[in-house]
Amino acid sequence: EDVQIASIELGANVLIITGNPNISKSTLDKAKESNSILITTNYDTYTTSRLISQSVPVEYVMTTEKIVSFNLDDFIDEIKDKMLQTRYRSYPVVDDNNKVKGLISRYHLISQNKKKVILLDHNEKSQSVDGIEEADIIEIIDHHRVGDIETKKPIYFINRPVGSTATIIANLYFENSITPTKKTAGLMCAAILSDTLKFKSPTSTHVDKITANKLAEIAGIDIDDFAQKMFKAGTSLKGKTPEEIFYQDFKDFNLSKYKIGIGQVTTMDLSSIEKMKEPIIEYMKIVCKDKDYDLLVLMLTDIINEGSEL
Repeated sequence: EDVQIASIELGANVLIITGNPNISKSTLDKAKESNSILITTNYDTYTTSRLISQSVPVEYVMTTEKIVSFNLDDFIDEIKDKMLQTRYRSYPVVDDNNKVKGLISRYHLISQNKKKVILLDHNEKSQSVDGIEEADIIEIIDHHRVGDIETKKPIYFINRPVGSTATIIANLYFENSITPTKKTAGLMCAAILSDTLKFKSPTSTHVDKITANKLAEIAGIDIDDFAQKMFKAGTSLKGKTPEEIFYQDFKDFNLSKYKIGIGQVTTMDLSSIEKMKEPIIEYMKIVCKDKDYDLLVLMLTDIINEGSEL
């Protein structure tokens, strides 16, 4: 008590008393009189002295100038480089109004949760979304050739020689004793009819036809009537630009060192596209040059006459 009072009298602004002490009334009165602060702690003197050095206000250590921050819409690849060039442990993430929405650190980059992706109707990088190599591919369902997609672990890879991926999906329903809804059955039936050109495509199989008929029964539609209406609506090119026509069914292929692009336009009457040929060809020349294609092909497929013009 005497030491505490003496310290206050000597001008101590703050007095830290360790060891879970009982403060005497005399000491409290003296502290009030001198406007001194008394802090008590259960820790011993050694531990308290160690903790004091860590009790520094944030404003003394925080960065206030040239702050490195990231926007909510920044891509991971973009912020990696900035984080490697600086030495901060955490970085603020702000919105468009510069309001802090959270923090990101190097730990988050190491332990980031990748997007889980199922590839449908393709298995080549050139035909997939940009950045697919950063995703976690967990399944592939396709009916095309096996391409160049690589995975980091074993996955379910269903690849069957049929005319449509919808045929595979529909049979996955049936194999698992699940009946698709009327709407879903109609959509899958439409996909099979579209992909196989109503079973006239060279890639069409008996399995496609059986599956489509089964789906049509569930959906309550007549295949012939439905296909006629669907192709009539789907093959209309009225009001479409050369770009829209060219890219409506387009895929990239990388064969050895060659970059190839193949598009397909289906129609019920080739003569209806005759006046569009020249604008489309001119557009193809621009695309071929700008995107460095070695070969660019557009197939004009006549559904009625069962043929294609290149």
